[in-house]
Parts: sequence; structure tokens; C-alpha cells
Amino acid sequence: MCKKLLFLVSLVLVLSVAGNTSADLVVRWGFDEGSGTTAFDSSGNSHDGEFIGDPQWVDGHGGGGALEFDGDDDNVLYSLEEATAWEAFSITFWVKATTLGQDNYSSPFSGHFPNSAGFQIDVEGSDPGSYRVNPSGLLFGTTSMEWVHLALIAEGTAAKLYYNGELSNEGTLNDSIINQFRLGQNRNDSNTFAGTIDEFRMYDHAISEAELLTAMSGKIFPYAFGPEPADDTIYTDTWVSLAWKPGGFAISHDVYIGDNFDEVNNGAESTFLGNQAGIDFIVGFPGMPYPEGLVPGTTYYWRIDEVNDAEPNSPWKGDVWSFWIQPQKAYDPSPAEGGKYVLTDVSLNWATGMAASLHYVHFGDNFDDLNNAEGGQLLTDATYSPGTLELSKTYYWRIDEFAAGVTHKGDVWSFSTVSDVQVTNPNLTLWWTLDEAEGATAVDWSGHGNHGTINGEAQWVDGFQGTALMFGADDYVEAAGYPGITGTAARTLCAWIKTTEANRTIMSWGLNTTGNKWRMRSDATGGLRVEVNGGYHYGVTNIADGQWHHVAVTFEDDGTPDVLDTLLYLDGQPETTLASQETAIDTDTGGAIRIGKSPYHNSGFIGVMDDARIYDKVLTVEEIQQVMLGNTKLAGSPIPERDEVVDIRNISSLSWSAGDTASSHDVYLGTDRDSVAAATQTSPEFQGNQAETSLSLAGLVELGGGDYYWRIDEIEGDGTVQTGMIWKFTVPDYLLVEDFESYNNLDPGDPASNRIFNVWLDGFDNPAINGSVVGHANPPFAEQTIIHSGNQSMPFAYDNAVGKSEATLTLTSNRDWTSEGVSNLVIWYIGDAANAPETMYVALNGTASIDNDNPDAALANDWTEWSIDLQLFADQGVNLTNVTSITLGLGNRSNPVAGGAGMMYFDDIRLNQPAL
Repeated sequence: MCKKLLFLVSLVLVLSVAGNTSADLVVRWGFDEGSGTTAFDSSGNSHDGEFIGDPQWVDGHGGGGALEFDGDDDNVLYSLEEATAWEAFSITFWVKATTLGQDNYSSPFSGHFPNSAGFQIDVEGSDPGSYRVNPSGLLFGTTSMEWVHLALIAEGTAAKLYYNGELSNEGTLNDSIINQFRLGQNRNDSNTFAGTIDEFRMYDHAISEAELLTAMSGKIFPYAFGPEPADDTIYTDTWVSLAWKPGGFAISHDVYIGDNFDEVNNGAESTFLGNQAGIDFIVGFPGMPYPEGLVPGTTYYWRIDEVNDAEPNSPWKGDVWSFWIQPQKAYDPSPAEGGKYVLTDVSLNWATGMAASLHYVHFGDNFDDLNNAEGGQLLTDATYSPGTLELSKTYYWRIDEFAAGVTHKGDVWSFSTVSDVQVTNPNLTLWWTLDEAEGATAVDWSGHGNHGTINGEAQWVDGFQGTALMFGADDYVEAAGYPGITGTAARTLCAWIKTTEANRTIMSWGLNTTGNKWRMRSDATGGLRVEVNGGYHYGVTNIADGQWHHVAVTFEDDGTPDVLDTLLYLDGQPETTLASQETAIDTDTGGAIRIGKSPYHNSGFIGVMDDARIYDKVLTVEEIQQVMLGNTKLAGSPIPERDEVVDIRNISSLSWSAGDTASSHDVYLGTDRDSVAAATQTSPEFQGNQAETSLSLAGLVELGGGDYYWRIDEIEGDGTVQTGMIWKFTVPDYLLVEDFESYNNLDPGDPASNRIFNVWLDGFDNPAINGSVVGHANPPFAEQTIIHSGNQSMPFAYDNAVGKSEATLTLTSNRDWTSEGVSNLVIWYIGDAANAPETMYVALNGTASIDNDNPDAALANDWTEWSIDLQLFADQGVNLTNVTSITLGLGNRSNPVAGGAGMMYFDDIRLNQPAL
């Protein structure tokens, strides 16, 4: 075999310039030489790469050349005397694997030797595997035998990973120490990469998405970048030295600055400060622009256009950047101005005015008194505790800042404390409806005062009923003073959830010791799980499917309290157990109630949560079903269902179920969510008041209309209005043939059973003439991981030992494939490089068949669109106004010939209008 292909470069000079703001592109190996044993650095830094072994010059991505590495064993390493940790950098390159399923840790790039430090970009060793940053474990995307572009952009310990120009992952970079550039082998000289690499670049900063696209194109970035001060930041002085990094062609620079975005963006004459050769510019200083100084509290906008009269594309208009001069008054109050649901033990905080050394606080319950107050309580720190406040009351406060002998009077801010909620159900010990829609408090509407504090960056969003919280992995709500139901006491906990992430905490308390923990979560399988540290109990149904689910767990001591005594409920029904392990329950009092991330696990909830409750009794199934209903005075059961994507042919009206006390209904419909939420009877979104629970959509929606939002307010007999929820449906710019979203795993005897292989008829019952099998052997029968859009696709196994493999869907509605001016049938598919290369075909009405032009379509390892002109079917006699079936297959349909086998996935079969 040929020697292992490896290529290294000395970084002594690289590291010497890594901290220099002028050393932007540290190295660029374009691999366009075509011959020789050196890859020349076109960054201007002379970081030429030395060949070790015999890399081969081959055709590159999009023209030019590239280097091919054969993945053999030999290597040579160039070590540096000193390793350096980079504060920020970006690495980008095109890569194409020669084979899939390479050894774990096979590395296209490594930055340090030995593996005691640094990082590498390697292949996670499954088949086909994924490109990965190691040791952080962050995945870029699937390893491919086609060209893909990888970019690692790091700033501090924060890393963003891009796959073909799209953000695919972000997380923590464990180590940024670099003492080498190496293409072809990992950090410990053991695992080599077989593949081709093109257009390798490394920058000494975190590049922008625009720079990333330039790197992908193999071109030079022509625009100014790297503004100082950084874009959209606060600046703490009244003069500033603006600086930037020049574009790759720039000879000089046009400078614009002003306090009006549009004027700067449009290049108004008043904002143009001239053309200059330098890459910095002072404003706000005597003898300079803005000689009187920049105005505190003002946002300034600036722009740099790069100029080179010798280039036909000059000038290159720059982005508009901004900075905000810190005001002299206090600002950014916490609680926020007008905030609601503030806890009674709140501490007041604020951002200080420019150069403020002392702060005078005024606090009370009367606006006029606060606005006219003088003096105030003197503070040296920007925080104030007003003591325990009253419930259901509005308070006012003001901060006057003292700086350089001058007192700057502040604005009067206000907030309102949480309501005085009465106990109506003594067994309901915590009830976070999450309907506040603002602020940092989850009010406990049980009346027991177990209010939750929102930690992290959880966002208020539309919920199952009212509003809810959208959680990231580090977000949680905690009732710090409430330990939950402890010991072996009876309990029920429940919530509405919507997530696509398995193995995530929903609710927890107790301590992380055997039997002392109490945690409701999703299992790694996606099933609803309860665990007590050492013991667990989880169900069969995947709740991480992107749909709303009501989850509940009950426990009652039967004399030998154990986790197996818990009962699981999903969507109001008892859940079947998939697995369990016995451990005694004795929940500790040392923890606090949380929803979202638990204090002893990193698997924080990712998704939306609504209406979390805890009871100190076991609820019956009927009581759980009643809890699920929520506020029965509101309209419910929306059709279309929430967030449904609806074919224009299938949506003629809206309908809903009436609230318990409604006598009529105010209907609102529009294309802007916030407008619908704020609409009144005088708004254009108002469609009228009516007694019926449906509304015709004639003339109100159209093909390709996109997102529509609607709201039903229930009007009671005395005129009381029950403001409704915001529901959404989407009318796409295509007609839907099949999206595979309706299939389930229910037993055939269940009236709602809709298994995919009972609708798409395959060769399972007739394998002698049809080698296809649709669906997985075990639930979920539809594919829920390898999907093009939505939550499911169709697995399609083929074995053409019998000549062909096909599956047929009989159409029972929407048979007219000429409506709305559609012209093309579109099918999305993905295969595998290990598949046998069989011809893919589609047939209509059992007769007219069209083959895919690509004989290797079954080998595609990325989702691929297949668009077919419907006229091709019409030319074969298909009546496009009455299409009765569609067949997908692999092989030679008209003349079957024994062939190979493989696995395909199909999704999103649509009818499109002609492209504009």
C-alpha cells in the first residue's frame, strides 16, 4: 500500500501572530498547484504546508485542485517548542470521505500532539458515522462520500459547528491549545483519514456567516469586518476610536457615522466623513467629528465601504454597525419597568449611569411622591432590598445617579407583586399554569405560595392552553422554599409537554442518593419515566415526537413503598410499562421543586412545558382527565389542529368546541400572530360574533398563504369575555399527496389504528414477486429520526432478488392533480452508500411509470428532491383529474431482473406549481 498521507505545517510563525488583529486569515491552502510536494499558503503569511507521504493532486470542489489522503499508517509530525491557547479562531474546509464507516477518531484535522491537550476534527466511528469535534463530542453532520463543508468557529470556550453552511450544533470547546496543523491524522498518530480535502483555511477570529460563505466559495472576503467597538454594544465614554479589519481587496475606506440607521445605511451626505487609507477613526474628541462629545444614551450607527478603484466591483458596501453610549441616568431596571408577578422578597437592581459612584434610591407606593422626592437613601452598590412587600400591590422606585459632583435624576419605574391567591383545593400543593406571559415568576395558583423563579433564558410562548415556557437545556423554574412531597407520602405530578428531545428532565426534587430522588423525565427511548436513583419505571410510548402530550405520575405507599408502585399516565390513559427496576422510595426533604433542568443532572428539558401541577394525593384516571381539560370556559378542540400544515383543498372552514359558559363567539383570524393576539372588535382581524362554532374560510386563505393565526373569545351571557388562545395553521405553496405524519403504532383492533404498512401495501405478503417491506418490524413503525420534515418518514426495505420492490398507496381523496395549477410531482428520498444501485421509479394508477434519471439514486446519503413533470404521466394515458394510486419502487418494473438490496426512506410527496 501507499504510505499514509499526512501533511503538517510549522506553527511557530502562526502562533506568533495569532493575537495580532492584523493577522486575520492565518493560513489558506487552496490546493490548486496541481503538482509538487508543497501546498502554498495564499494568506500572505508564508505558512506553506509540507507533504509527508504521497498525497495525490486530484480535482477539487467546484474546480481547481484538492489533496487526496489514502488513510495508510505512516506519518511524520512537526512539533512546536511552544503551544498556545487561542482565544478565538475559525477552521473551514471542504472534505469528501473515500469510504464510510472509517475507524473511530480518523481525523481530517488535528491541532495538537499528543492527545493530552488540544482538539481534532475526526470521524465518529459508526457507519456512515459523523464528523465530530473531539474531545468535546460535538457533531457536525453525517460523513459523506460527497463533498461537504465543515466549519468550526470558536470564541472562548463557545463553539459553533457549521455543516454545508448551516449551523448544525453548538456547545463547549474543551481545549483550544494548538501546536500543529495536521490534515490526515489524529492527535496521537494512530488513526488516519481516507478522503479528499480542499480549500483549508484558519482564521484568528470568529468569522461571520458572510465570511463563512466566502470561505465556502473559495473566494476572498471583500468587506470590512471585525468592528471595534463590537456591533450592538454599550460604550462607556463620550469619545471612541473606531477600528475595523479591512476587506481582502481594500486600498482605502469610506467612513459613515450618524445617529439614524436609515441615513447611514443610505449613505446620506451628512453621515459621510470621508475616504481614508487607515483602518481607524476617532470621533467625539476636540478637532474630530462630534467635537462636543458623543451624547450619553444615544445609539450611533457606522459603516465602512471598502474601495479599490482597480476592481470593477468596488466599492463594497459594508454592514451598518452600532454602539450605544452609556447614559448618565440609571437604566435597565430589574424588575423590568411595569413588571408583573414580582415576588414579595424581591431585590431591586439596575445598570449604573456613566461613571456613577453613588446611588440615591427612592421607593414607595405613590407615583407622584416618588417623582417629586428629593434626597433619597444613599447606596454604594447597585442593589436595594425594600424588605417584604405586600401581595397584589403596585410599587414605584427611582434611582438618582451621582457622578463627578453632579446628580442625575432617574426615571420612575414600577412593578406589581404577585396576587393573593386563595386555596381552593387543599390537595393541590403547586400549580404553575405558566399563563403569566411575562416576567421571571411562575405564579403558584394553588394558593400555597410556592411561586417559582425562572432561571436561565426560558421564553414565554403559546402553550397548550394560554401561554407556556420554552426551555433550553440550562433553563429551569425553581420553588426554592418548597421541598415537594417527601418520604413515602402519596403524590401526583403532571404537566403538558411538547418536545423532540428524549432523555430530558421534566420535574424533579429530593436528593440524588438511592431512593431519595424523585424525578419525572423522558427515557432515552422517549418513554415517560419516573426514577428515584437506583430504581425506575418507564413506558412504551415515545413522548419526544414534537406533539403535545399530558404526562402524569402517581405514587401511593402500599406498605412496602417502591418505585414499582408508581403509575404512569399518558394523555389521560394508563401507560404500558416497557421496563422497570425495583428500589424503595423515601424522597428526601433536602431538595427543591424544579421543572426543566434538575440540580443533579445535565439533561435539562428542551421544549415547551405548560400547566405543571403537584397533588399530595393519588388522582384517579378520571381526575387526571379532568385536569387535562384545564379552563373549560375557553374554546377548545381547534380544527385545523394546532400547528397543522393543511392542504388548501382540505380546509374550507375553522371549527372549535364551545366553552362551558359561552353564549356566542368572537372570531379573529390573520397572518400576524401579535396582531391577532392584540385584536379587538375594531381590528381587521375580527371576523364577527356568532353563535355557531365554525367559520367558512372562503376568500380568507389561499395556496401558499403561509401561517394563519386565529383566536376564539367566548362571550358569556352577562357579557364576560373569556379571551381565547392563539392557534396556528399553515397553508403551504404545494398540494399534499403524503407526508407520513398520520401513521401510528396502535393495535389493529383499535378504531384509531393507522399503521403505515396497512396503508402503503408492500411485498410482505407476496415476497416471491415483490421484495419490498414498508415500516420497521417494531414500534415505531414509521421512521422518526431520519426525516426530511415533520416527525415521520417511510422506511422502505428492498430486496430485488425477485426482480423488483414496490409499495402502493391507494388514494381515497384529492385525486385531481390538476387543481391550483400544479405541474410537478415531488418526492423526497434518502438512501445509503451501502445500498445496491437499483433504478428508482414511481408509477401512477398502476400503469404509467417514470424512472429516476440517476441510476445511483438509492445511494444518496443526503435528502434529495425528485421533481417529475406531470405531463410525462399524462403522455402515458393517466387521467390527472382522477389519480387513484401512487407506487414507489426500485428495480425494473416492466422487465424485472434479479438485483441487490438496501434501505430507503421517503418523505414529503407533494404537487408543486411551476417554478417562477
